Amino acid sequence: MPGKDPTAPPRATLSIHDDFPPADRETWRAEVERLLQGAPFEKRMLTKTLEGITLQPLYGAGDAADLPEADGLPGFPPFVRGGHAAAGWEIAQFLGYADPTAFNRELLHDLARGQSAVVLPLDRASRLALDPDQAAPDAVGVDGVSIASVADLDTALADVDLERVPVYLQSGASGMPYLALYVALARRRGVEPAALPGAVAMDPLGELASQGSLSQSLDWAFVSMAEMTAWAAEQAPMLGTMWCHGGPYRDGGASVTQELAFVLATAITYLREMEKRGLPPETVAPRIRFSFAQGDNLFMEIAKLRAARLLWNRVLEACGLPPELRRMWIHARGADYTKTLYDPYVNMLRTVAETFAGAVGGADSQHAAPFDAHLRPADEFSRRVARNTQLVLRDEALLGRVADPAGGSWFVERLTADVAEAAWALLGDVERRGGMVAALVQGFPQDQVTAVAAARDEVLASRRDVIVGTNKYPNPSETRLVLPRTDSSPFHARRAREVRALREPEARRRDLAALEQLGRRRDADARTIAQTVIEAAAQGATVGEIVAARCATDGEPPRVRLIPRWRAAEPFERLRGAVERRRAERGGCRVFLATLGSAGRIMARLDFAASFFAVGGFEVLRDEGHDTPAAAAAAAVSSGAEVVAVCGRDEDYAEGAPAVARAVKAGRPGAVVVLAGKPADDDQRRHLEQAGVDRCIHLQSDVLAELGDIAARLGVHS
Repeated sequence: MPGKDPTAPPRATLSIHDDFPPADRETWRAEVERLLQGAPFEKRMLTKTLEGITLQPLYGAGDAADLPEADGLPGFPPFVRGGHAAAGWEIAQFLGYADPTAFNRELLHDLARGQSAVVLPLDRASRLALDPDQAAPDAVGVDGVSIASVADLDTALADVDLERVPVYLQSGASGMPYLALYVALARRRGVEPAALPGAVAMDPLGELASQGSLSQSLDWAFVSMAEMTAWAAEQAPMLGTMWCHGGPYRDGGASVTQELAFVLATAITYLREMEKRGLPPETVAPRIRFSFAQGDNLFMEIAKLRAARLLWNRVLEACGLPPELRRMWIHARGADYTKTLYDPYVNMLRTVAETFAGAVGGADSQHAAPFDAHLRPADEFSRRVARNTQLVLRDEALLGRVADPAGGSWFVERLTADVAEAAWALLGDVERRGGMVAALVQGFPQDQVTAVAAARDEVLASRRDVIVGTNKYPNPSETRLVLPRTDSSPFHARRAREVRALREPEARRRDLAALEQLGRRRDADARTIAQTVIEAAAQGATVGEIVAARCATDGEPPRVRLIPRWRAAEPFERLRGAVERRRAERGGCRVFLATLGSAGRIMARLDFAASFFAVGGFEVLRDEGHDTPAAAAAAAVSSGAEVVAVCGRDEDYAEGAPAVARAVKAGRPGAVVVLAGKPADDDQRRHLEQAGVDRCIHLQSDVLAELGDIAARLGVHS
């Protein structure tokens, strides 16, 4: 390469600092306050979340200066930056098929196309350890796969390599029978328990919170949990036995900090109950898996997963566990709470944000929710899009190659600490009430979740928060999804017949009798009990038979007030559905936009009014505007619409709006007259009401209450 010319003039050095001096925070705030034109900075620029956390409009190095955990490394305490040194996660999609054969068919299809782990959710009956012929029809095949015997499990997992593909069998309140089925199946295929990854995981408190009751006592559930944990710790060291679900709380409307606190309180309860039964924390903690439902607030969800690891490390450090046993294994899934019935393809976009938050937050496995899974069994298209969402984020966007991408962000680090602090305080409230069992009996988590859900409903009703396509930006011309009509009776009857046909072999009867005798012995050890249960399962014993033999002297099942599953969009969907049914059956529910002046002058207000009523499913009739109030009123009356929305400029309302209202009421006495705008003062409001204006709608309106009242005036109730 040619050398540098010694005669060339020296190049000028660019000094960014000298030419562009940095502005300090005080200068920035002064500029913001100038732009606010007198509006209070704290009111306009600070955001108070439902978690009670105040978000600042700007973060700097000082906001994270007091957080020593931000300097940690992935895989090392306090694990804020990740539970493992390497990045990446398992793709563990949920398949909503009740029949074991159908489940297996779709599972093999998805495993060949990128899925890398199996989430096997049991139906409601199975989670309560009831055989199909013992359960009500509406519990069989609901929310999961109907599994009652090793033959069912063999069908569901046919051609799945149990040594290479982790299986997360979510067994609800009764784990031991399903551990027995899984181990019996593995041995049938020549796989030793020590080679099994995944989990056969119990969560009796999560089941209790979501269902309100169990089919056995909590003491029996904890005994079963201790027996399977003791056996797995010795015989199947890679297999988890407990699964603490955040879904029962988050899908009831809980905040991020509530979900985190109640999940941790559940895990602490399991640690204590196992210790009462002779299992120390160092044996139990590695067997616990955690699941969180990811919602719509991207940064809050990222912070939640990071804070979860921080707090679990704190709990286990207090238990005296070494660092290598304090890692938290996290499964993240898209929350049902955020999904919508209307404009359902938008759910795909929500899933992207939820999965991105899980990846950045350091989840170990993820389920990306298909856009229609909360409405019907997801088809191949919706499953493919959901699965490929994970693949694109992991393999194309390369999030699977970066550990803790958000680490070092002043905002994320501060938010992580704030979420952890708020969740820890709420966890303390649960502990002061005697722990999670006592709290559920007292109704404390239920009350907490209900209060936040009500607050969330309020901000959605006023559209301070937005659900795209539901409470804002609705699509009146959308093509609705075809939803299946469900009747669980035929499936229940078939499954009941299949289970009854199994109850014959004498060998199984001997194993069940031996199991019942063991249950009466106080000196029976967990390994002997587990081995007897496994032998019974291998001989074909059903889950219901095993439980009946094992807990013949069981106590009273617990009952608490359940946390109902809820989607944020449901109140709007009920209203819109009722209005649309009325339109389809009898017509009507039309809104005429009576325009004062040229439509072009007030297009923004016309669009606001049209969107406002479209949220409720009303048919909106628009025109090009009128020169006089009389002409606008005449057009409104001739339209035959039951609702007339007067739209104009604020200066046109003083005289024009009352004139339109009086003329409409005279020509169509039953019409509802609405003003699109906010009266200047109480005097103008009274003047409008005296003229016949029934309601005023504006940006601060409670859209749900306003539309509900208008619909009720037309005889439509949601």
